[in-house]
Amino acid sequence: MTSDRVRRLRCCSLLAVGSVLAALLSSCTAAAVQEDTPITVMTQNLYVGTPLNDAFGASTWSDLVAAGSSAWANLLASDFPTRAEALADEIASAHPDVVGLQEVTLWRDQTPSDVMTQPTPNAVHVALDFLAILRYELSARGLPYTPVATSTNVDVEFPRLDPAAGLVDLRLTDRDVLMVRTDLAHRFGNPDTGHYTAQFSEPFPTGPPVTSIRGWTSIDYRPTPTTTVRVFNTHLEVGGPVTGTIQEQQGDQFLALVAASPRPVIALGDFNSPADGPSTSTYRNLTAVLHDAWTSVRPADPGWTCCQAPSLADAVRRELGRIDLVLTPEDWTVTRAARIGDQPFREAPPPLWVSDHFGVTAWIVVPER
Repeated sequence: MTSDRVRRLRCCSLLAVGSVLAALLSSCTAAAVQEDTPITVMTQNLYVGTPLNDAFGASTWSDLVAAGSSAWANLLASDFPTRAEALADEIASAHPDVVGLQEVTLWRDQTPSDVMTQPTPNAVHVALDFLAILRYELSARGLPYTPVATSTNVDVEFPRLDPAAGLVDLRLTDRDVLMVRTDLAHRFGNPDTGHYTAQFSEPFPTGPPVTSIRGWTSIDYRPTPTTTVRVFNTHLEVGGPVTGTIQEQQGDQFLALVAASPRPVIALGDFNSPADGPSTSTYRNLTAVLHDAWTSVRPADPGWTCCQAPSLADAVRRELGRIDLVLTPEDWTVTRAARIGDQPFREAPPPLWVSDHFGVTAWIVVPER
């Protein structure tokens, strides 16, 4: 073999090796670009199941008993077990990694009634546990979820009249819950909860004033070994002439939590401040720091989420504002956002809707850090 031929063969070999190295480098570069990780999150207010204005506004014992009896009838009519089946279908379809839930109500009762002599809520028999019912339906669909952080909020007890048993105490405990797909539970840690210092209180006939306790939950999520995100879930006070300032104070306290977080924040919740209205400054304050995932991908769509008729029996949609939000750091990509429960899940009988709120799901890209 001549020296020229040897040189040509060596040159070809080097070129081939160079091509392989270039391909490998290109593949590694592509892999690095693809290291950004998607996360799917959902927020959903479950709806307590009945209006409570009459109970909180009662001024006499007889008015309170009547209000409690009406609340119980409305709760049964709003039929959370059936609503949970429809909601579980929605969650299974979206397959979110994390779900932030509000108004995850625990209803308990007690016979005989002692609410007049024992103003501290003490009923322990579980009548309806919204969280347990929803988790059962999700597991039945092969998609179990694990609660990782729960804020226990207002806890109040009032009487109702049962035709057979007489007076029965009915206890309502409000909760906000962060739950995660059980197959991803090993990626979550550092659960935390808290209550805001600004709270609204009002008189109640059976004892001391009842405080409408509002709180938050959080959890850290590790989509990759080197990236951690903090997910918050909250339910702020309603707006209005009396409560609007309290809501804004809670919003400011929530933003202080965001600012103190050592992790980038994704925030879920019912913030009770319309994105398209001037009733409170909370939405404007929140979106001066975090970005509204809905407007990232659907800026021309108002995306209203609240609220349907309390009976959930009206087939006509009644939403008037967008108060259920997913918020992200401003530089993060949102690939998709969609409402859930925004159509009746059946024609009859009531209830027709999974909740008086529509939920929101967002598909977010978490940058590699």
